[in-house]
Amino acid sequence: MRWAVIGNSGMFGQELEHFLLGLGEEVVGFNRNTLELSDEPEKIPAQLRGFDVWVNCVAYTAVDLAETETYDANVVNGIYAGAMAQAAAITGARFIHISTDYVFDGLANTPYSVAEPTNPQTGYGKSKAIGELLVSESGADYSIIRTAWLYGEFGKCFPKAIANKLKTAGVANVVGDQVGQPTWTRDLAEQVYKVALLENMPRIVHAVSSGKGSWADFAMEVALSIGLQRDSIKSVSTSEYPTPAIRPAWSVLDNSSEQIEPIGDWRERWKVAATSVLSDFI
Repeated sequence: MRWAVIGNSGMFGQELEHFLLGLGEEVVGFNRNTLELSDEPEKIPAQLRGFDVWVNCVAYTAVDLAETETYDANVVNGIYAGAMAQAAAITGARFIHISTDYVFDGLANTPYSVAEPTNPQTGYGKSKAIGELLVSESGADYSIIRTAWLYGEFGKCFPKAIANKLKTAGVANVVGDQVGQPTWTRDLAEQVYKVALLENMPRIVHAVSSGKGSWADFAMEVALSIGLQRDSIKSVSTSEYPTPAIRPAWSVLDNSSEQIEPIGDWRERWKVAATSVLSDFI
């Protein structure tokens, strides 16, 4: 199977390429230096032809800036995603699109199912919802894989920022009233691989760790991993750290599936991931 990882310079794109190469798969990575995207499917570069699976890891992820840079967010997260999916349909490739918990409103108190209607509350979430809609209407053999609270070995991420703060200051204030599912990029890569191997790919998958916790809970696990105590983290409210974009208070997705085994509990997965993710701090 030949894989095209589109957006291989980002945190997840790097992880996915590394993971697939480790399995002995034939993989080619593409990024803005090697691939010019277009809003017209016919203009998607010919070098993407011949691949069995295209994975779209391209994303405008500046959540706060998306509140004012609406056009840029919509083009990258929405229009480009739809055009790539249409191009995949033309070439006969399977198309896997990475999406987000931000397509939901964050107001629930039970996990969002894959059948739940989207109701994004931010510019970023709305742009990702546009992408989902256009991919679903593209005619491609597609799967939309929603994930949340990603962290990994490659690039910047929450646990690295917390570890750095704790190493320099000894303490950190972290929001404790936003709840979600910290998810390791390696686990997400494995879920993408499993989905692509299915005879019939599910149209929507929630690829997140099981269980739930707050950002403060996650930060406490990070503190333990670098030899500090939980009390080095002070839990604070979202209102104490206002941001231009509203962060979902509830980002818990139902990851149950009849086709692939869900990712395990986030605390247990963090214990496995911590050494590689925090290699500069441990």
